[in-house]
Amino acid sequence: MSLNYYEYINSQDWQEVRKLALRRSGHKCQICGKTNDLDVHHNSYDNLGNEREHLEDLVVLCSEHHQLYHDSLAEVDRLADQRLEERLLGALLQQIPAFIKSLSDFPPDIFTSSLRREVFNYLCYRASEEKAVDSVIIAGYLAQCKVLEAEEAEKVLNNWVSSCPNLQNAESYAKELYDLYLRRQIQQLPAKITRLNRNYQRPIIELIDTIQTSIQVIVNKSDTNQLIHISDIVVQTFQNIEERYQGITLPGIPCGFYDLDAMTSGFQRSDLIIVAGRPSMGKSAFCLDIASNVTNVYKLPVCIFSLEMSKEQVVQRLLSAEAQIESSYLRTGRISKNQWTPLSLAISNLAELPIYIDDRPNLSVAKIQSKARQVMLEHENFLGLIVIDYIQLLTGDNDENRARELAKITRSLKGLAKELNVPVIVLSQLNRSVESRTNKRPMLSDLKESGSIEEDADLVLMLYRDEYYSPDTPDRGIAEVILAKHRNGPTGTIKLLFNTQFACFKNIKF
Repeated sequence: MSLNYYEYINSQDWQEVRKLALRRSGHKCQICGKTNDLDVHHNSYDNLGNEREHLEDLVVLCSEHHQLYHDSLAEVDRLADQRLEERLLGALLQQIPAFIKSLSDFPPDIFTSSLRREVFNYLCYRASEEKAVDSVIIAGYLAQCKVLEAEEAEKVLNNWVSSCPNLQNAESYAKELYDLYLRRQIQQLPAKITRLNRNYQRPIIELIDTIQTSIQVIVNKSDTNQLIHISDIVVQTFQNIEERYQGITLPGIPCGFYDLDAMTSGFQRSDLIIVAGRPSMGKSAFCLDIASNVTNVYKLPVCIFSLEMSKEQVVQRLLSAEAQIESSYLRTGRISKNQWTPLSLAISNLAELPIYIDDRPNLSVAKIQSKARQVMLEHENFLGLIVIDYIQLLTGDNDENRARELAKITRSLKGLAKELNVPVIVLSQLNRSVESRTNKRPMLSDLKESGSIEEDADLVLMLYRDEYYSPDTPDRGIAEVILAKHRNGPTGTIKLLFNTQFACFKNIKF
């Protein structure tokens, strides 16, 4: 057979063969007796008749898949509770629209039958429109959709209502059903992974990314308890203030530049931080210095996603700043005798730091999230910083409108920072219009391609070196870090020393 099993059962030829076989089998699986159409498509070869010549080795493959598939289905059946589903819907039929709206974020798939899903969807729709709901209204809708006759539907709905006399249990029912739903999702993962793994043409790294994304989707769905009473938040906030007063904890992660830390109180977890500037302002060097400071001083793991420079170039920059050796010397190997010792010490020091570098092209936010989670697992679910160089090179969903695509990317990056509870620093280019102005200090309006960068960012830092434009300036060797946006604090400008020889920033000592 020229096609493999999965290709063949999805082909048009097999669909025609399958229809005949299903009719002969009475639409019933010959092994387990299941009658769902999807459950029998792989088993219908027992009733193929003259079509057997199309199959050859499909029988063996079918048997193998049948066992795997039905083992999974049997377990999924045990992870459902029909009575609980009916009780929840019975409770919702007696609730006010406001309560039903509070459950509208729950996926319809917490219900395991199409009828119960249909009723839940319509209840949520009515609630969103602030319209009343009862058994008669829902029965009429089901009859209109030809799901059930009105009389039969009303009888079913009234049975559900009578099964739930205590309306206070509705929220508890919903949580239990959501837990079962997530367990069903987890139960189906092995079969999905096996199916994906049969495609040997698929690169292994792509397969792993897909699997991790599937797991992450379930992780994201599991975080449903977003409504917390203010009393709990106030207590936690007071504890944080007290610990900071006593010097036990820091409000944020210090970047190592004192004046900037004084303005920001350190980089806050879940913050999206944009570092922008024209070429040669030192954006990459600035972010690498921050990454180095965070790992050197606080021993926190840092992920660097470099879409512009290779991992070797990133390491050369880190070594240049650490060993105080020009990066061009490292590239060409022109190392003097007295430079070998500091270079060896720098290499030894960097090798001990928890810095992780990914220089793959065409990175998406989903892939970054996947890789960052891997690092977190290796470090007790903790991460100090994510650096992405730079936002305009990230892969989106190929929207023809680049500004709209970039807006989706920035929203995803903010979501990434919140979900992983880690500061995310993203480099960004500025528009060329800066060069046409007399005063070339950047402004928020100079952010390239999309206003969404400014909108979604918690901090926007803009770099400016007057020396680049005016070699005779009195501010030679000085870089301005313009805090152009600060969602939770002051804005302003701080100054740092910039060493062009080693491409590194230092605090100004007075």
